[in-house]
Amino acid sequence: MTAMDKKAYKILKDYDLLDPADTDIEDFSYAKQHNMMFDNVFQTHDKCADELFAELKKIAKTKITNAFLYSLSSNNLNYRAGLSVYAIMQTFPDHKYEGFRENSNVCKFCASLAEEEADLNFFNQCRHFTGGIVSKDIYEFTFFLKQANLLDDVAPTKTDFDIFSDIMKIICCSGEKATPNILQKQIKSIANFKSDEEQRRSLLETLGYCSILENSKHKGFLTNYTVLELAPQKKHSSDWSYPADWWTGSDGVNKNAYDFWFGNYPELALSKI
Repeated sequence: MTAMDKKAYKILKDYDLLDPADTDIEDFSYAKQHNMMFDNVFQTHDKCADELFAELKKIAKTKITNAFLYSLSSNNLNYRAGLSVYAIMQTFPDHKYEGFRENSNVCKFCASLAEEEADLNFFNQCRHFTGGIVSKDIYEFTFFLKQANLLDDVAPTKTDFDIFSDIMKIICCSGEKATPNILQKQIKSIANFKSDEEQRRSLLETLGYCSILENSKHKGFLTNYTVLELAPQKKHSSDWSYPADWWTGSDGVNKNAYDFWFGNYPELALSKI
C-alpha cells in the first residue's frame, strides 16, 4: 500500500473552501502531485452520470467492504468513504438530467445541478476527514467512486473485525429508545477506534445507506431509492442523514442487509456478536 504523504495531507486539511486562494501555489502543486489536491473542473450532470456508472462497473463489493473495515483501526477515512456511495448506487437510477419543472436547474431524480464547477478539494476533504458523503450530489458520488477505484486492495485485520463487532454489539444491544446520536456517543469508547463526532455520525449514516439501520417506513438504498436532498427529516433541526435519522433501537438491525454487506466475513457473523 502506498504511504500517505503527510505534507500533502496537511495541505488538504488546511484548505479553506471559502478562500481557495489562501493555499500557496507551490503547496497546491505539491499536494496535487500526491493526489491530494485537484484543479476545479466544470462538469455536466449527464457526463458525470456516465462516468459514475462506468466507475461502478469497475469496482467489486468486496474491495469496498474490505476498505471500509480496514479503515476502522488504521483511521484512513478515505478507505471508509467509498461504501457510502457504493451503498446508494445499489438503487441509484441510471438517468439523464430532467428538471423538476420548466426552467428548473435541479435534477428531479437526484437533486443535482444541471452543471457545476466542482471543487474536488472539498470532496477530498470529506473523504479524508469525514469518511462519508456530505454534498450528496452526483458530482460528489462520481469523485468518491473514482478515488475508491484508485485505492490499493487492502485486507481487514483482527482489530478491524473486533472494532466492527463492538459497533454492532452496541447497536444490537441498544434499548428501544436508542437513537443514532446515542449510538455515536457509545461507540466513542471502543478500544482502538479513533474518531470524532462527525466521523462517527458519518459511519452510522453509511450503515443507514446500507439499509442496516433503517425502519419499516424509511428504508435504506439496498431496496429503495430516495433523493437524499429531498428526504424527510425526523425533526426540522436534525443533522442526521436519511434513513439513519429515523432509526431507533426498537427497529433493530436489518439482518438481510447486514448479511448482504458483511455475510462473507465469518468473524462478523451476527450470531457471534
